[in-house]
Order: sequence, then C-alpha cells, then structure tokens
Amino acid sequence: MKYAFKRRLYEALPPFLRAPTRWLPFDWLAGASYRAVLSRGRSLDRALREEVVSCQDGRLENVLTYVSEQVPAYRNLKTLVGHLAPREALKAFPLLDKEALQTHMQNYLPRDFDRIPHYECTTGGTSGNQLRLHLDNDSQAVEMGFMHRQWARVGYTPRSRKATFRGVEFRDLPDRVYWQENPIYNEMQFSPYHMNEQTLGSYLNKMSEYRPQFLHGYPSAISLLADYILRHEVDWKALNIKAALLGSEAVTSEQRAMIEKAFHTRVFSWYGHSERVILAGECEYTTDYHTFPDYGYLEILKENGEPAEEGEMGEIVGTGFLNRSLPLIRYRTGDMARRLRSECKCGRWFDRFTDVEGRWKQEYVIGKNGSRMSMAALNIHGAALDRVVRYQYFQNRPGVMELRVMVVPGFGESDVVAISTAFADKMGDELMVEVKVVEDIPLTGRGKLRRLVQETPAGSRETTGR
Repeated sequence: MKYAFKRRLYEALPPFLRAPTRWLPFDWLAGASYRAVLSRGRSLDRALREEVVSCQDGRLENVLTYVSEQVPAYRNLKTLVGHLAPREALKAFPLLDKEALQTHMQNYLPRDFDRIPHYECTTGGTSGNQLRLHLDNDSQAVEMGFMHRQWARVGYTPRSRKATFRGVEFRDLPDRVYWQENPIYNEMQFSPYHMNEQTLGSYLNKMSEYRPQFLHGYPSAISLLADYILRHEVDWKALNIKAALLGSEAVTSEQRAMIEKAFHTRVFSWYGHSERVILAGECEYTTDYHTFPDYGYLEILKENGEPAEEGEMGEIVGTGFLNRSLPLIRYRTGDMARRLRSECKCGRWFDRFTDVEGRWKQEYVIGKNGSRMSMAALNIHGAALDRVVRYQYFQNRPGVMELRVMVVPGFGESDVVAISTAFADKMGDELMVEVKVVEDIPLTGRGKLRRLVQETPAGSRETTGR
C-alpha cells in the first residue's frame, strides 16, 4: 500500500480512529522507500569524500541515461551520455527554468509516463504562478525519510512530540481553540492564522500542557511566539525544547536569535523545493547547509554560467535523482547561495553552501484580529486554481484580502466557490477572501510578478528568502 494512499485514508478517518496510529511503528507505516532512505543515510554520514563522490556519480549516470532514453527534450544527448563521465555529460544539458517547464511540459515527460505510478501536485506558487508537477507515488515517504535524517541530527525520532505551526487545514474547531492533534506524526498542530496578542497566551497554555520536545514550522509563526514570551518574561526553560525545526520560509538572524533566547534551544533549518531537486540541512555544529548526496546533484553557477568556486556566490541549480515521472535536469531554482568546501566539523563530506538569497520574502497579510499570515501560510496546493493563469494578493484593510485572478475560458462561479472554500478551510473567519477576475496583472519593470500588494500599515516586512 503506497504512502500517498495511506495518507489519504488516514486523513479521512474520524479523530477517535486516528488516535491508535501513534502506537504503530512509523517505519512500517511509511514503507520500504522510507526505510531505504534511512539506511543509506547511516552509510553516507560516515562516508569519506571519495565515497560520497562515487555515490553521486553513480546516481547522476543513472538519471542521465534514463532521461536520454526516455525524455524527448534530451534524446539527442543519448550518444554523448554513453561516452562521457556523468559530470562531463551533465554540462551538455541545457539549463531548465520554471517557465520553460510550464510551457513545454510534454517535452519533459518520459516515454513511459503512463506506466509509472505517480500523482499530480502543484508548487506553492511563490511567484503567483503555480507549477503543476508529477511525483512518483512513493515520493512523500522518501521525502519524509530525508526530513527524519535531517532532524535526527538534533535528536528527533518519530516518537518525539512536536508542536507544529504550518498551513494545514483546521476544520470544525470549537470556538477559541486553534489547535488539533495529529497522532500519526505525534504532533499538536497549531494554526498560524490566529496568532495575535489576544490568543498567544492560550497557545502557550496549550503548549505547556502538551509539553512538546520539538517546535516545527514557519519561522514567522514561531518567532511571534518567541516575541510574546520575551515581552511577557515567560520562562520556558523548564520545558526543555530540544530544537526548533524551521522550514518553508527564510529564517532571519533576528528570528533565530529571538527563538533561541525565548525557548532556550537550537534553531535548525533546511533548504528544499516542491520540485525535489536539492535538499540540504544544517548540521550539529554549523548553520551551513549540507546537501544530501543521494537526493540530487548540486551546481552553483555564476552569472556567466561558470561554476562558483569556494566562497563565491551563484545560482543554485539542481538535478534530482528520485523522481522518474518528471525528472528535472539542471533545474534553475532562482535562489542564490555561497559555495563552501565540503569538509565540516560534523564529519560529513557533503557539498555545502550558505548565505541563501531567494524567492521567499516575509510579506504578511493581516487578519481581522491582527494575526500576521506569511505568504508560505497562504499558499494553496491543489485543483482550486486550475483555471487561474496568474494571481496576486491585494490588501488594504485587516481581515479582508482580495485575490486578483487572470483566468482561462471556462472559469466560473464554481471555481470562485472552490477558491473561497480552500482559503476558508485553512483560515476560518480570520481572513475573508474576495475573488476578483481581472484582465491583466501588470509585471514589475524587471518583468516579475509582485505577489502581494500590501496597503495595510505594518503588513509587509521584506527579508531575504530561501
């Protein structure tokens, strides 16, 4: 039984039937693909640099051979792939960006696409354009395996209790209750949509009762809690939070310092994409990102296309090893980073980088009670935006947001209802979303889409993103 199916089945269960899953072995629930990721990790964490390079070369050769035989865009490179070493052959492959992939998707699907068990999903749409992706059926289990490999560096196990602050659905919650239990991940999920001066005290009371060992979620949400704790001089040292596991947004130095001070713990972050090309995490000793060598192949390219040397900045370009239904070769992430030498005090010999500057900016929409909702929290994945070409958030008063959409023929009232419902399922009555169909959403002078037009005072704070 595939992980994606198990997850859908689990989410359809009533709460009283979900509860026993906390006692089932997670590696059994997640399946063989998950266990294989963990097993490789134990070996690679102890591997010498030559062994890491050999692992990467073997995986790179496999994926380049596969795409040159299967993917129309790369069939002309089959002979070259057969004659060159994999890293040399990779240089002949063109760079691929999101726009080209969107426009020519059929050219990047393998010949055996219909015979590969897969499912469809969308990226978060950080640029206001959702990218529709195809992922292998076991991709969720594989991704969870890598996440658990990362978190294990700070003591996490699937039995550890987490307090989670992410943009999941919160349905049918009682009045003044902003959390729900998710036993399969042994976590209490807290809504990032209702965090304000009036509610944060109740959040902390529930967390104190639950006694999590780890915090997990958006830096923007957890830093709000940290700020409240510091202003009200609440002592959280006794709860012994082992680490704050932060993702989906950039974590600023100010947020990191605030969270570590408030919770007396270590902030631990990682870097990744919905496209599944590069995944990297901090280690036990540094805040530098260590890429997983069995996940994808990292290039950091300067503006002239040449590879960045140690200490130089360039764009992160990734070649994914794990997804056969839509293999991405030399995919441009739009993120910049500084390359580091592979040697690290932690003993791993993985490719490393730091100083990520990217697509995420910590801009906020303001809820009716003053809650600040980041762009990561607002992202909607799924079919609700299927007939939307481009969209933009607009806000000029708290509690109300206009979603401006450019649409394709066939867009109608049912689509408006689907979009409104998708937002309501996540945010409840904290934010009313009004859908407005427009003929055009102008781009900036640099040809980019402004994702949020924020005209509410204090509604936008820009930082570098990941």
